[in-house]
Amino acid sequence: MEQIYFGQRIAALRKTRGMTQEALAQKLGITNQAVSKWESDQCCPDIMQLPVLADIFEISMDALFGRTEPALPQPEPATVIGELPWEDNDDLHAVCFVGHKLVRYQDIPSLGGKRERFSYSFSCLGFDKSSPRGNEPVQLHFSGSVGNLYSDYAVYCSESAIGGNVQAGDGVICTDVGGEVRAGDGVTCVTVQGNVIAGDSVTCTGSIGGNAQAGDDVHCEGIIQGNVSAGGDVECGGDIGGRVQAQGDVECQGDIRGDLRCDGDVNCSGDIGGSVTCSGDVDCTGSIGGNASAGGDIRCEQILGSASARGDINMR
Repeated sequence: MEQIYFGQRIAALRKTRGMTQEALAQKLGITNQAVSKWESDQCCPDIMQLPVLADIFEISMDALFGRTEPALPQPEPATVIGELPWEDNDDLHAVCFVGHKLVRYQDIPSLGGKRERFSYSFSCLGFDKSSPRGNEPVQLHFSGSVGNLYSDYAVYCSESAIGGNVQAGDGVICTDVGGEVRAGDGVTCVTVQGNVIAGDSVTCTGSIGGNAQAGDDVHCEGIIQGNVSAGGDVECGGDIGGRVQAQGDVECQGDIRGDLRCDGDVNCSGDIGGSVTCSGDVDCTGSIGGNASAGGDIRCEQILGSASARGDINMR
């Protein structure tokens, strides 16, 4: 059998890992001189120290004794992916790959009411065929500081402020966003400086600096600077700076600067700057700057245009 120079093997393993005799001694709780004596084959480690040595060098006991080639760790090669459809900057992208293929595109409603395709969004569901629970949404939980955030999945960044835009193939829960928010599902936020566009409802405890569009209800406790379009009800605790279109009721605690059209009732604590068309009652504390048409009663301070209602028309 070939002679095993155990001390030389320890020295070689130590050096391949960039360790000094002092560093190895500290890990073992012994002196530098003891390691030096091992490596010069003046003496051998205690039998209880052999498994510890194997663990330090990340090899098997057989490899430690030279029975197999030592499995020296190799540095992991850096993964570089080319041909990605976005710039190489500090934006965060959470995406879905099937094998080596980047799966792209998810329909998200646009401001015009149509559905647009965005190359940064894909609603990716878990597709583990062995899972008895079937497909489940993938979620991105993010904390930290980032410019723009593009995610194929639902986004939860309730403890982070986003300096730019947030775009997600599923729902979004966030605090303050410096740009706009686009989501394939619902949006829950505090303050958004730009537009909010959601496939489901929008709930904002602060204000929205642009337009608000939702497939379901829009609820904002502050002001909405732009237009509002909702597939359900609209509730706003402040002013709405543009027009409002809703398939449900509209309740606004401030002024509405543009036209209002809805399939339910209207309750406005301020003025409505444009015309009003609704299927239910209109109750406005202030004035209506255009025409007013209602399927029920109309109550307001004054109407600057024409008025028609199936119920009563009362001027306060």
